[in-house]
Amino acid sequence: MKNITFFSLLLACFGLHAQPYQASTTKKFDLIHSELHLEPNWENHHLSGEAILTVKPWFYAQNTLILDAKSFDIAEVRVNKKTVKYQYNLAKLAIELGRSYSRTDTLQVYVKYTAKPDELQSIPQFEELEYKGLYFIDSSRNKPQQIWTEGETEYNSCWFPTLDSPNQKHNQDIYLTVPKHFITLSNGLLLDQKEEANNKRTDHWQQKLPHSVYLTMIAAGDFRKVVDPNYSNFEVSYYVEPKYEKEAIGIFGRTPEMIRYFESLLNLKYPWKKYSQIAVRDYVSGAMENTTATIHGSSVQLDAHQLIDGNDDAVIAHELFHHWFGDLVTAESWANLPLNESFADYSEFLWAAHYEGKDEGAWTNFVGLNQYLEESKEKQVPVIRYHYADMEDMFDSHSYAKGGRILHMLRQTVGDEAFFAALHEYLNKMAFENAEISDLREAFEDVTGEDMNWFFDQWFLRAGHPRLQIEKTYKKGKLSLTFKQKIDSSNTTLYRFPIEIEYGNESSKKRKRFEISEQNQHFELDMEEAPDFVAIDPDGNFLGEIKSEAKDKEWIAMALLSSGPIARFRAFQQIMGEDEENDAYSQKPVYEKKKRELALALLKDPFWRIRELAAYKFLDYDGDDFLDVEKALQSVLKTESKSQVRTAAILAMKNFLNPQNDLLFRQALKDSSYSVQAAALEALLNHDPADAETLVQDMEDIDDVHIFSAVADYKSKKAKPEDYPWFVERISAQDGNELYQSLGIFGAFLIGLPAEYQLKAIPFLKQIAENESIWIGRMAATQNLALLLEHPEAQKAIKEIIAKEKNEQLLRLYKQLPIE
Repeated sequence: MKNITFFSLLLACFGLHAQPYQASTTKKFDLIHSELHLEPNWENHHLSGEAILTVKPWFYAQNTLILDAKSFDIAEVRVNKKTVKYQYNLAKLAIELGRSYSRTDTLQVYVKYTAKPDELQSIPQFEELEYKGLYFIDSSRNKPQQIWTEGETEYNSCWFPTLDSPNQKHNQDIYLTVPKHFITLSNGLLLDQKEEANNKRTDHWQQKLPHSVYLTMIAAGDFRKVVDPNYSNFEVSYYVEPKYEKEAIGIFGRTPEMIRYFESLLNLKYPWKKYSQIAVRDYVSGAMENTTATIHGSSVQLDAHQLIDGNDDAVIAHELFHHWFGDLVTAESWANLPLNESFADYSEFLWAAHYEGKDEGAWTNFVGLNQYLEESKEKQVPVIRYHYADMEDMFDSHSYAKGGRILHMLRQTVGDEAFFAALHEYLNKMAFENAEISDLREAFEDVTGEDMNWFFDQWFLRAGHPRLQIEKTYKKGKLSLTFKQKIDSSNTTLYRFPIEIEYGNESSKKRKRFEISEQNQHFELDMEEAPDFVAIDPDGNFLGEIKSEAKDKEWIAMALLSSGPIARFRAFQQIMGEDEENDAYSQKPVYEKKKRELALALLKDPFWRIRELAAYKFLDYDGDDFLDVEKALQSVLKTESKSQVRTAAILAMKNFLNPQNDLLFRQALKDSSYSVQAAALEALLNHDPADAETLVQDMEDIDDVHIFSAVADYKSKKAKPEDYPWFVERISAQDGNELYQSLGIFGAFLIGLPAEYQLKAIPFLKQIAENESIWIGRMAATQNLALLLEHPEAQKAIKEIIAKEKNEQLLRLYKQLPIE
């Protein structure tokens, strides 16, 4: 059995689990209020703090309070203004209360401390942790000085003492002292600002409504705040680096419409006092839904040319929707994390379908399905799971992508009206509380009047997914369909679900929905003539795997005629001989006539993503009907509205030996999109034009990863030592995926340089490999060093990098490096 050991199967069969049961944190105390007085120190990366916590025993009387407090120096502890004894092991602060307190008593606990997040991993019990809660960004590597936090899962206790579990909700006052020229952000509202000595200022932020501890945040740095003028119900604001101030509305400006749309869907107003979004450097996560103050990584910041290709609406919608699902109603435990993340993931589909249209929504849903199915090849666990080794294991494609697809199945099962009415019931009933999966189920039962245990059991509480084999025949005016669910030892669940088909021909198309609840079900449809195609699940709504045989002519008809974008895509892939979504951008030219003709036809598909895929099928094409192919791609470049499709057309044509194309490429250098400009530059440089150096010089200072890649690729092939500072300057300002891409080209550049420059690069790469927050950036820097192993200094640097690295995945990769 693939990916399932006999022992694992035995455990599953007997209801046992290989991983320990992870209960919700027992509440001995209720954290009511946190008052924090904070001052960061960039010189030593410490945070001076005073915390005043208001707590009360939950039910049973208590004489000791144990706070989470990771990597602190504790200076003083008081309870109700009296100094008390305490014990501290660098993880837990155990405070002796002096007497027993009952649930009718309220205590005020004062802790004076210094947080040292950068020293967290030196503590044995935390040496495997990748995250540290509080992050200082120094003004090195061409980056602005900043401070920001990341609290999920339980990392806010790295910068203030607290009860760090998702089922603790508090309100808060934060007083943050920073250099006077900095702008700060935290949860809630900015109440006042007080000038301090030494050119500093203290900002007072207040969050009056209760929210979970992990959602508390602070950030400070040289930001520009832009208040959106298109919303007046409460403040909607964006914090960006100064050079993006004019683009802030372009980056985030659909947020007000998202708020209105989600409010209307849920029949519930946005529950908080403001909504801010901030972009920070070296962020360790994609984004984080801190209450009223979402943090994004710096890649969300785009200029006008980059925004032509689209902004990050998906992640913006995702974090906003969390303010209902996750912030207003919060998962009781990390085992119930999908109550936060599945909804946020589903919001990406909701917004795409609303704003971009049905096809874009279907594609978003389909991408999520494939993310889950890809993970399921190696891992199949319940979405809601109470058994796991580490809470971070919950942050996977089961909690996100599968969870979002389950919600879509739930919506199809109960209908739109009941689905959103039940979400309203759930949010309204559980507002400012913590929830478990049963709370969501009960909301749907209350609205529909139906027992929903079957649905929640098969989708949320069991591992796996349905695998369907569909057989179809047409005979004597009847289309016969047989749906077979594959049941075996690795997946014993017999699923119950709806599924839709589309059938017809060019003049007439119809849809039919079936309810499947048996292992084998047979249906017949009356029709006068055989349909040209039968598309199973044309919009990609079904959560599972589908196998259905068809002749090439039926696949071609489906690709050309189906109203479902996913049916057209799947049919296209079948004709191309590519079964997986990851093969969509295959660079195999379409030499067979049927493939070529279909790809040419789909260059005019109504959905731009299919047009883009069709264009990529002609990369370096030199087969039959070449002139027809070239003419079609030229037409795309001249008339296509989507920049991504224009980019694909240029890349397909870049090796065509036609001077007329070079004229089109030169015109494309003036395109509004940087990605199109970059493709045009790459295509022109591929032909080694006489003015190549001038073309490169004209674009080498543009701050865009696509342009950088085209210019850097050219420079790497020339390998001139005088270009070394250019590479270092630009790479120093990058992080995340951009850094990863750029380091790949930098490695090729280094190979061609004299030894003195290679030696010069070693400390530069080592600094990135040890300090870059995103692991793929660290990996890329180390891979570059591995190209320089002829130098003993590179060998030494890699050994030191390995000694400091905590990421297990990276350490496994590093073991394969040929170091002595």
